[in-house]
Amino acid sequence: MRLEPLRIAFATPEYVTEEYFDGGLANYIHRVAKALAGMGHDIHVLTLSEIDEAEFEHEGVTVHRITSSKWWPQLNRLTRYRLATTPLSLDLSVRVYRKLKWLNSQQPLHLVQFPNYSCCGLVSICCLSVPHVLRASSYQPAWNDAAGVKRKLNSRMVERLEGLQFRLSRYIYAPSYTLQQMLAKEARLPHVRVIRTPFYVETRDWDNSVYDRFLKGKKYLLFFGRFQLHKGIHTLAQALPRVLEQYPDAYAALVGRDMESSLAPSMADYARARCGSSAERLVLLENLPHRQLYPVIAGAHLVVLPSLIDNFPNACLEAMGLGKVVIGTVGTSFDELISEGATGFLVSPNNPEALAEKIISAWIHPKLEEMGAAARQQSLEFSPERTVETLLTYYREILHG
Repeated sequence: MRLEPLRIAFATPEYVTEEYFDGGLANYIHRVAKALAGMGHDIHVLTLSEIDEAEFEHEGVTVHRITSSKWWPQLNRLTRYRLATTPLSLDLSVRVYRKLKWLNSQQPLHLVQFPNYSCCGLVSICCLSVPHVLRASSYQPAWNDAAGVKRKLNSRMVERLEGLQFRLSRYIYAPSYTLQQMLAKEARLPHVRVIRTPFYVETRDWDNSVYDRFLKGKKYLLFFGRFQLHKGIHTLAQALPRVLEQYPDAYAALVGRDMESSLAPSMADYARARCGSSAERLVLLENLPHRQLYPVIAGAHLVVLPSLIDNFPNACLEAMGLGKVVIGTVGTSFDELISEGATGFLVSPNNPEALAEKIISAWIHPKLEEMGAAARQQSLEFSPERTVETLLTYYREILHG
């Protein structure tokens, strides 16, 4: 019996149609939305945007761009920037509600999915009479601790708004058991479901220009993601001098958005300074779209992702899907993806000495190619055919519960 197609909306602060995006949330929603649309469902994505224009279709998904109000920068100036991102989050939440209310009036929505990040569903959860589900991709207090964030008015407000959104949601799911257990223990949310993140290689239309210009012919380890403390960029920077000294032919490529942290105004500069005389073998590149990033991943000798805290990271899935061996960290959800010595390597987080030793031994491991093939095979477990079907079953359970 053919089930009724669903009309589903996703609200998000970032999406792949927007130039500024560089986070896993945008990629996650794109993969799920595209897969659901391909199954015949009516899928709408509401995203924060710098562009004010009417709805449009992107790979079978209807995208609605939402611009922020003009008042929140003035409010920030009046409060001397003590609120920082809080007014933007609340403004987005109001505007998402208005758009969802309009969409529901045109044709009733079956379900709306919100992220815990940015609290963009808060007003809709309170005021919109449509079933909703919350997808948890992080727990902000733990993220702030790992990133070394000093609690000020804005960070405290964001944590409290996120906590309120969690408490108002009956249906919550997370992509990893690591986060599920954290939410149960720290946020007292015992009912969180685990539904895995879908993964597939999104395009074979690769652009080799960046790889050819900066990395072709080099044997390099790769880190890609935001240069943030919770991603362990500082741990890698501290481990690199020993690695580069041990292997004079080795290079390190760091790809992503440079960030300020409690350690330095620029983590890219921090990495350069740590490498000292070996800094000429450090290749620093800004965030790349997948068609340029994939050749860089495929050409890497090793991928190193030394997160202090994480949640089933897209970066690890992408590297494994391209047959790369990943060095990840224990207790941060990488151990739900990687089998030590079989599909990759694991090391304790925030331990530069242990990370350096692991990279040095892995660099000359005789079975890297075999392990890469096993990693690629492992990534097939997260195909949309499996993961999105599980999510769809959960949606229908919510609607009939």
